Amino acid sequence: MVSGKPNFFIAGAAKSGTSSLFHYLGLHPKVYMSPIKEPHFFCDEYFPDHFSGPGDEGFSKNRLRDINEYLKLFAASDQAKVVGEGSVYYLYFPGVAEKLYQFNSQAKVVLILRNPVDRAFSAYMHTVRDGRETLTFEEALQQEESRRHQGYQPLWWYRELGLYSCQVQRYIRVFPKDQLKIYLFEDLQDTSKVINDVLSFLGLENDEHIDTSVRYNESGVPKSRFLYNFFAKPNVLKEIAKPLLPQKFRQRLGQRAKTMVLQKESMDPNTRLELQRYYRQDIEKLQTLINRDLSAWLK
Repeated sequence: MVSGKPNFFIAGAAKSGTSSLFHYLGLHPKVYMSPIKEPHFFCDEYFPDHFSGPGDEGFSKNRLRDINEYLKLFAASDQAKVVGEGSVYYLYFPGVAEKLYQFNSQAKVVLILRNPVDRAFSAYMHTVRDGRETLTFEEALQQEESRRHQGYQPLWWYRELGLYSCQVQRYIRVFPKDQLKIYLFEDLQDTSKVINDVLSFLGLENDEHIDTSVRYNESGVPKSRFLYNFFAKPNVLKEIAKPLLPQKFRQRLGQRAKTMVLQKESMDPNTRLELQRYYRQDIEKLQTLINRDLSAWLK
C-alpha cells in the first residue's frame, strides 16, 4: 500500500476529458484521488501570486504551494493501492515531467489529448459558461497574448495550450513506456474500454461497477443562467441536502443537472480553418511522436 504520497498523475490536456476520468477512477475502491482535483503543486513556480482574469480567484485558492499542505491531500489514502491527482497544466509547463519523476520515480502518468482546435473552443466555452468571458472567440484569440501578460490563468490561453508536440515529448523522454499512457479525446467515446485499460495500466482489476454515464465539467452556454448558477454554485438548499446525500452521489447529480441546462455552440468555419492551419505542423509532429493517425484533426 502507498500512503501520503501520490503514485499516479492525470497531467492534461485541459478540456480533454480529464475531469471525467478523474471522477470515474475515484469510484474504484482501491483508488484514492485527491479531494482537490487540480492542486497544480508541481508547476506553481510558473504562477504569479494571484491570477488577474475574471473568476480566477477560485483557481488561485485551490493551488497548493507548500509540500506539507500538498501531502495532506493524501493523508486518508492508506487503504488505496493507487493514490492520485489530476492537474491539467502539468502537461504545458517545462520541467514538470522531471519534477514528477523525481518526486516518485515509480509514478504512472496519463495524458489525454484533444483536437487542439476543438480544445481551444471548449476552453473558451468554459469561460463563457461560467459568465467570465465577454469577448467573441475571435476577439479572445486576438487578446490572448495580452491577457497572458496581464496575469490571466492558463485556462484563457485558448490557442497556446494546444501546441502539444513539445509538451508530450518531455513526458516521453522522462517516463518509461510502462509508466506513461496517452489517450485521445476520441478514445473516450468508448469510456468503459478506456477505464478498463487505465485500471490495467495501474495494476488493478475492474471488478467494480463504475458509473460512466455522467460527463464532468462540460462546456456550453447556459439555457438559463439562474438554473445553471443554482446547480453550479453554493446555496442554502444544497447545504441542507449535504447531510442527506453521499458526496459522490451529490457530485453526479449536480453534474447531470448542469449538463441538462447547457447548449452547445458552433465555431465559425473560417476561424476553424485558421486554427487548423496554425496547428498543422504541430499535429503532424505529434502523430509521429505518439504513433497515432491524427489526420481527422486536419480535415
